[in-house]
Amino acid sequence: MVSTGCLLVAYDFNDRKQKLWTNFLNRSGLNESRSLVIENAPHDNIHVEKGSNTYFEFSGYLEGLEKIGSKNLDQIFIFNDTLLEHHATSMWADYIRNIKPSKDGIYGDGRMEPVIWDSKPLRILASWHFLLQGKVAIDIFDKTLRESLSDFDTPLIIDHAYKIYRERYLSGTFFKGYSLSGKLDSKEDIERKIKCIDTEHRLGRALDENSVMISYSGYRYRLVHLVDRFLTFKRRIKSKVFS
Repeated sequence: MVSTGCLLVAYDFNDRKQKLWTNFLNRSGLNESRSLVIENAPHDNIHVEKGSNTYFEFSGYLEGLEKIGSKNLDQIFIFNDTLLEHHATSMWADYIRNIKPSKDGIYGDGRMEPVIWDSKPLRILASWHFLLQGKVAIDIFDKTLRESLSDFDTPLIIDHAYKIYRERYLSGTFFKGYSLSGKLDSKEDIERKIKCIDTEHRLGRALDENSVMISYSGYRYRLVHLVDRFLTFKRRIKSKVFS
């Protein structure tokens, strides 16, 4: 029997998020799994585990894997709380309820970035969610994320084109780029987002090179992804108009 864990890393995990999380667990069929919430906000919350927020959601993932007892699990679903705010939560729950991984590996919401790194396209998994399938995949994810975070404060420099791409992404438009660009109010916000983008890209390249990265596929995934893109478009408009 497969032993399953489910981890959520959140910031300001309040009663509303708790209700949304509980509904997601029930609908996805993960309500019987070993579930854990890491709270990265500085205030105390007796209902969840405290996270350091050292590397934002990424340190939360590592701390959560340790606290949930990842070495004793065969399968771990990882999310950050954008699942509850920015994604088609119910549709993702339905998709995950029916997911049947064909082999061990690290699954997720795949992206092909318009970046060439060492003569290869940059393939990543969007860092809001990962499915770690199999004990080897769990170990590789833990090890690879730790290695990626060792350079967290060092900007990723591939070439000048990458620097321009990242600047344009952070500026955002109605149709592409960071959907909350209008909410980047300070230099600290921008620096934080750059570090997280670089970590997502470092992690994606490392997982790709380890041949363990598997993007979701199939019509059900394409449908939920399409709805997610529509929600992203709505956030871009709101962020630009009301910023």
